[in-house]
Amino acid sequence: MYHKKIMLSKTKALLLIMLLPVFSFAQQLITGRVISKTSAGIAGVTVTVDGTAKSTFTNEEGIFSINAKKGDVLVFSSAGLATVRKKIDSDAALFIEMEEDTKSLNEVVVTALGVKKETKRLGYAVQEIKGQDLVKAREPNPINGLVGKVAGLDVAINREMLAAPAVSLRGGNISLYVVDGMPITSDTWNISPDDIESYTVLKGLAATALYGSRAQNGAILITTKKAKRNAKGYTIELNSSTQMDKGFIALPKSQSLYGGGDYSQYEFGDGKGGGINDGDYDVWGPKFNGQLIKQFDSPIDPVTGQRKPTPYISRGKDNLKNFIQAGILTTNNISFSGASDRANIRMSLSNTYQRGLLPNTKLNTYNFNISSSYDLSSKLKVEASLNYNRQATPNIPDVQYGPNSVIYNMTIWTGADWDVNAPDIRSYWQTGKEGIQSNFAEYQRYHNPWFMSYEWLRGHYKSDVYGNIGITYKANKNIEALVRGNISANDVLRDEKMPYSAHPYGREGNRGDYREDRRSL
Repeated sequence: MYHKKIMLSKTKALLLIMLLPVFSFAQQLITGRVISKTSAGIAGVTVTVDGTAKSTFTNEEGIFSINAKKGDVLVFSSAGLATVRKKIDSDAALFIEMEEDTKSLNEVVVTALGVKKETKRLGYAVQEIKGQDLVKAREPNPINGLVGKVAGLDVAINREMLAAPAVSLRGGNISLYVVDGMPITSDTWNISPDDIESYTVLKGLAATALYGSRAQNGAILITTKKAKRNAKGYTIELNSSTQMDKGFIALPKSQSLYGGGDYSQYEFGDGKGGGINDGDYDVWGPKFNGQLIKQFDSPIDPVTGQRKPTPYISRGKDNLKNFIQAGILTTNNISFSGASDRANIRMSLSNTYQRGLLPNTKLNTYNFNISSSYDLSSKLKVEASLNYNRQATPNIPDVQYGPNSVIYNMTIWTGADWDVNAPDIRSYWQTGKEGIQSNFAEYQRYHNPWFMSYEWLRGHYKSDVYGNIGITYKANKNIEALVRGNISANDVLRDEKMPYSAHPYGREGNRGDYREDRRSL
């Protein structure tokens, strides 16, 4: 009996092997052509096997080919065209006719001064993105979320804290942002993504005609959320998201075979040129072979007062990798909206916390938004909105070229003869000279990265307010008059606390200083 079972299993296995080619050939190359009402081929149509990641595009003549099997459903989609679904029930070539998407043509977009128009009635190019599509994985700056969302729009994200993205449309830089019909004079960091209903990108010369020379390359129009008049009662919404940033995609490559110094010679004296090539030292010193050399952390002979040579080895091959930390972006939002027959109101409060990749760098952003409207009569309406934003951080990193930057210090000029996590590097003050003299391998140009992160601080504190109030009079269904005024104000304080023993370019006194930059608009 046991022997028969074994034979039966072998038979099943052989049958399965014989059937594998059948399964393999169940899928076949499906071909076809996508055409319009005039029988012209449509290029660039996306063809997808429903429920899978398989997809392709039609060529200039509308022809496509894709691997699928009978029973699969092909989905044909393209901007401005109604989506078509076709089930494969034969081996014959497919001919798919696609029509204009009347729903998208009837969509309403916000144009100049907050005026709403049907897309099909516009004589210029626009593209709209819904705000709800960009809050699932939020960016610290709302404009960053437009990456890859708008044809011809390039958003170059700057990962430096509070640095605005470089935005260009078809090669021309965009610098004009319009919120609820009013151009804003500040950056876009003061807008919470949770308060944005939609983005509209104005393309071409139409933007110039509507907003003047500032919009010569285009403009980005932002419409904020309002309470819905057809939803009476009130609504409370909560939204929270947390993202982790592992760090840089790639780190600069640096050699770890040779240490500090020049011409293969080095010996630490005082870190200012008192030794052998130990001041403003480059990484062209001796090769790491374990030879005995006086170094910055070599023990001092209590009798002679001289440093005792220690083995010269590579201790910090991955200093930068071991120094940076995972970034965190946490956003929390709560909003309240209510509506009645004649009035509506919406209030929103947001907090965004961002922890940088470098230790002791962080940013807190608070945003409060309120908007309301009231119908004084069937023809007269008053509406107003106000947005307040506060940015606060005791320290943001300096990423410019020079010894003010941690990245510059660690990747360009200092070598692997010191370990960033060694106790005497992390305890960055010299014993007995706390607050006066830092501890490092060199004291003429470069700095201990922990000393820079926790003592050399650059604060940023900004308050930003913008708002508007408007009165609309509707004489009849064809004539409407709008009077509106707005205010935009901000003040910013940036300070720098440079500690004793820091020595950047042009400030080699090592005595520390304090600077403030205050600006109001």
